[in-house]
Amino acid sequence: MNQTSSHSSLFSSSLPPVPDRPLSPSGRFNRLSYLAWYGFINLIGLMCLFGTGLIMGIFSLSQVTWDDQLLNALSGSFGFIMFGISILFFYFHVVLMIRRLHDTNRSGWWCLLFFVPVIQFILILYLLFIPGSKASNDYGIPRPSPVWEKILGWMIVIVLLLSLLMLGRLVSFMLGTGHLDFPQELIPKNTGYF
Repeated sequence: MNQTSSHSSLFSSSLPPVPDRPLSPSGRFNRLSYLAWYGFINLIGLMCLFGTGLIMGIFSLSQVTWDDQLLNALSGSFGFIMFGISILFFYFHVVLMIRRLHDTNRSGWWCLLFFVPVIQFILILYLLFIPGSKASNDYGIPRPSPVWEKILGWMIVIVLLLSLLMLGRLVSFMLGTGHLDFPQELIPKNTGYF
């Protein structure tokens, strides 16, 4: 009996699940997973930059008690920290593009088209709108999206649509009035005092 179960597991067609590492270039991302991870990485990068800027702002506010050499060293290190965060940010965005291209059965080398000015817009539209392969392709089986990726992906879609609507409203306002008045221009026009 024990021998039969060992033979059936040896010859079964089911393979053990391969662990998915979302931040590695191997594997596939569907559209919602791509948008969710894009939003997640942007949020983390923004928080890192904001936190670093806040810490450096606190140090520069207290420059009365700090030695000038230490302050200059910290502000120089802020540039290195910003550069490091930007490199990581860029790397993870390239990884997301590669995984999304794998989902459409394209090579990850296509992400180099992102560096061509007009083509990059077409590439982004391609990544956002072209559905991936339904079945297994050269880069593996389709990766199912967890629930949190679906929720975050749809939240990114809603935010993008709302920002496009607000941009359209701003352009409509500017075309209707001819220009946008700044507060220092509004005060003299609307008050008799000036």
